[in-house]
Amino acid sequence: MSEKNAGHHPEQDAQRLRRELEAARSEIEALRAELAGQQRLTATLLDASTDFFALKDRDLVYHRVNPAFCRFLGRSEEDVIGKRDEELFPPEDAALHVEGDAAILRTGKPLSGDWRIIGPEGTVWFRVKKTPLFDAAGQVSGILCMARNISRRKRAEIEFGRLFNLMPDMVCIATSSGYFTKVNQAWQQNLGYSEHELLSRSFLDLIHPDDLESTRAEIGKVLAGQGTLSFVNRYRAKDGSYHWFEWNSISLEDGVIYAVVRDITERIGLEMQTRRWADAFRLCAHGIAIGDARTNRVLACNEAFARLCGRPVSEIEGIPILSLYLPEEHETLKRNIATVDRCGFVRYHARMQRPDGSSFPVQVDVVSVRNDDGQLSYRVATMQDITERVESQRALRESEERFRSVVESAPDAIFIQTGGFFAYLNHSAISLFGASEATEILGRRVVDLIHPDYREQVAERIRQLNEQQQAVPMLEERILRMDGTEVYVEASAVPFVSGGQHGALVFLRNIDRRKKAEQERAELEQQLLQSQKIESIGRLAGGISHDLNNLLTPILGYSEMLLKRFQEPDKNRQQIEVIHQASIKARDLVRQLLAFSSRQSLEFRNIDLNRVIRDFEQLLRRTIRADIDIRYHLQEGSLSMCADSSQLEQIIMNLAVNAENAMPSGGELIMETSTMVIKKGQEKYFEGLPAGSYALLTVRDNGEGMDRQTLLHIFEPFFTTRPKGKGTGLGLSTVYGIVRQHGGIIQAGSEPGAGSCFRITLPIRDCELQVQDFPEASLCEAGDGAKVLVVEDDEMVRKFVVQALGEAGFAIRDADGGEEALRLIEKEGFIPELLLTDLVMRGMNGRVLYEKVRELVPSIRVIYMSGYARNIISSHGVLNEGLTFLQKPFAVPVLLEKVREVLRNGSPQNGGEERKKLKPKL
Repeated sequence: MSEKNAGHHPEQDAQRLRRELEAARSEIEALRAELAGQQRLTATLLDASTDFFALKDRDLVYHRVNPAFCRFLGRSEEDVIGKRDEELFPPEDAALHVEGDAAILRTGKPLSGDWRIIGPEGTVWFRVKKTPLFDAAGQVSGILCMARNISRRKRAEIEFGRLFNLMPDMVCIATSSGYFTKVNQAWQQNLGYSEHELLSRSFLDLIHPDDLESTRAEIGKVLAGQGTLSFVNRYRAKDGSYHWFEWNSISLEDGVIYAVVRDITERIGLEMQTRRWADAFRLCAHGIAIGDARTNRVLACNEAFARLCGRPVSEIEGIPILSLYLPEEHETLKRNIATVDRCGFVRYHARMQRPDGSSFPVQVDVVSVRNDDGQLSYRVATMQDITERVESQRALRESEERFRSVVESAPDAIFIQTGGFFAYLNHSAISLFGASEATEILGRRVVDLIHPDYREQVAERIRQLNEQQQAVPMLEERILRMDGTEVYVEASAVPFVSGGQHGALVFLRNIDRRKKAEQERAELEQQLLQSQKIESIGRLAGGISHDLNNLLTPILGYSEMLLKRFQEPDKNRQQIEVIHQASIKARDLVRQLLAFSSRQSLEFRNIDLNRVIRDFEQLLRRTIRADIDIRYHLQEGSLSMCADSSQLEQIIMNLAVNAENAMPSGGELIMETSTMVIKKGQEKYFEGLPAGSYALLTVRDNGEGMDRQTLLHIFEPFFTTRPKGKGTGLGLSTVYGIVRQHGGIIQAGSEPGAGSCFRITLPIRDCELQVQDFPEASLCEAGDGAKVLVVEDDEMVRKFVVQALGEAGFAIRDADGGEEALRLIEKEGFIPELLLTDLVMRGMNGRVLYEKVRELVPSIRVIYMSGYARNIISSHGVLNEGLTFLQKPFAVPVLLEKVREVLRNGSPQNGGEERKKLKPKL
């Protein structure tokens, strides 16, 4: 045993533990006593409290209640403990309690509010607060319910609210922050806002901007304890109008304003109206006087009346009315007074006198005023000095005489209208309207002799002139003569008074000739514009055709090459045939575009237009339906010209097919030829064709016709009125291009239901025939292995040509431009026998390349190829006549035949020299 254990005594430990246990017991007893005291205090407080206290467990069973709660229920504590709300309250109240308790159990948050509960003695209002109780684990273990009876205060609030809303004036409670806390129903009735709208926004937002500053100042006074009486401002109603309000307010507690408001909008309106009437009487420019009906003396007058009479207002008020007039006017005045008293109104002219003895004419309007009993109270007289009017009437009579003499001799048509009717016409106007005398027109409505297209506009001008005396701007219109014919006139008018009636003095100038000339000019300008537009589209079509030809060349060529590799039963051959046929159709479509753009190659020769039409008649009749009668009216003799007969046949066919489509039920197609001469100065009528002799081919039908809008587009490519898939829209475009290439024009006219007419004007001239001598073919054939240099900047075309010639046994080198081609000859020593080059390339064109190659290889032969037509290339100076040319797209046989032909016979520019050993100049 250790020394420590040896000194340890169990008796001592036991004594120490007993002392500690006794101390703990004493402390516990003290705590129990304190707790008991607190419980007795709590019980005493709960018992003495008039508020209700109750404790429920998690199952909403009552565990503890105070006497006040039991007294309210009329039950003992034993009857309440252990029960639920469903057993103590009516179903509706019990459901309310259960719903609130469930929310507390679910959220763990307290709940408060004012509840109305039906007890044994009737309905009672309580301020209720429910608080959750938590166990050691933090879970809601019960609910402490506290309630205070606020029925008396609630009834007072309800009674106050009823009284509050019954007040006719607007009553409100507001805070210093600018918000209403309570408003009565009068606010809603006067402004149209709901209670929620009034309480949820600052009342400062509703105040008129001009009243906002003064209102803020008044609020400051009220909050300072001064109060306010009869303060006036404006409030905006929901409909946007403003109401005038009169405020009486006071602040009974800090930051709270109590106010009674009265809507005085109507009162303000009456006051303003009264003031306006007073101002109208006082400030009116006409003299106004009020006379006593019993004494015939002046009761009151305005300043204007006093000025007319030459006296101050104070001197006039109270004097006899008769004393203001000349003595010789007194009897007339008495009769008029009797008339106004009997009829209520009278107007008369008289002469008044001033104190200085001067007199002046006046117009007086008098009305009598009676009271509610029908008794005459007073008379109101309005007076105007008409001195200037009398003088102007005299001057007017003299002016009218002068006016009549001037107007009668005027060359322009002049008439006067009053009330929209003819009141006067001068000789020129009578003649313009086609009448023999003025009585045929006088009294008639002006608009009856206006063309219907202008009647509404003219009627409005007459209204402005007659009612508003407003001048109107000059107008171009059409009038109707007595025989119904139309005449263009230029009309202007000014307000005018004739016979005391407001009207207008109207001036008409015959501009019929000028309008017809303007219309003719506009039509010519439209024709020129349309021609320019078609020409622009043609240039675009020509450029697109070049690119399409480059694309179609390899498609057409490769498809031909592939067809040779597959036999007939092979499915691949069928597919290749489809590609081949599609490329041929595409090529034909491009040729149509070239025809429209005037860029196709034509074979001009001297032909007889009548002979071409007759020779084509049999084929045309087999093509056009039998229900269409084709008639010919050809000029006697021949119509010789320089033209491509096949293209003229194309024109006839396209126009005939177009006419056939316009006559689905049959009809008549007429073809006419004639000659005409365009003289100097007439070029503008024929789209700029030079003066000279021309043949005219007219093709017309009696079909459905076209409207003006359609006529503007008929020559544009791909424009068609036929259903989708029933036409390409290139027929008339092709006709247009062919006509333009022949140096002529085509004009179309049509109206819906009246058929169509196409007039083609072609120059009459002879062809300048050029006879070219071509060398005879050499007996030697171009052997295999002939060297050909292919120059083409389009890679697909170049590869196709190289492959086609390579498979035919030629020795081929190729280049994508002129610089590379020259390098092959100069640097690599390739000496070609034939140069096959594209004409239009980037950088060096084919013509320049040929010239440079010929310097190196004098005996070189050349073939030019291009997607552009030969004639457009020649027009740009790139290609001369007589040179060998291949038009893209070309077939393989055409390519091979052209190459062999040039190698056999030589190019025309080589003079037909026989093929010999080449000696290059390197």
